[in-house]
Amino acid sequence: MYNQKKQQGFTLIELVVVIVILGILAATAAPKFIDLTSDANESVLESVGGNILSASKLVYAKSIIQGVQNQATADVDLDNDGITDVAVIYGYPSGDRTGGIANALDLGDDWAYGDRSNHAAFVLTSSSLVTFSGITNNNIPITGTNCYLTYTPPTAAGLSPTVTYITDGC
Repeated sequence: MYNQKKQQGFTLIELVVVIVILGILAATAAPKFIDLTSDANESVLESVGGNILSASKLVYAKSIIQGVQNQATADVDLDNDGITDVAVIYGYPSGDRTGGIANALDLGDDWAYGDRSNHAAFVLTSSSLVTFSGITNNNIPITGTNCYLTYTPPTAAGLSPTVTYITDGC
């Protein structure tokens, strides 16, 4: 008599079918659960915010040297060429999009920025989110992204500027 063993385990075809199904699920479902774009946008924004605070502290140091750190408004010459480089409020760069914090930074084509009334705040976002770069006098496109930062200069001598982040739309 011939003994026939019972088959145990999966056949090769069954394994291939399972792997193909898992591959299809991974290709369609994984990107929905793992969206790194928003995390990257947030991280870049926070990095630029840190750079803004560093630049404002350097301008403040220069304003101390020039003796204007306690004035409500003044101008600072960063490179000692006799030409005003940055408008300051209590020694820190103002929120002016053309004469304040923007002049203390080297903002290239990657950024879109503007200011709020009376240069009370400077807003900045990635140009890829608003499809333009550089200065704008209309903050609605920038703030409409819900992925931007706001630099606010101090309101009195002895205070420091602040950077706040809106990252709901990153």
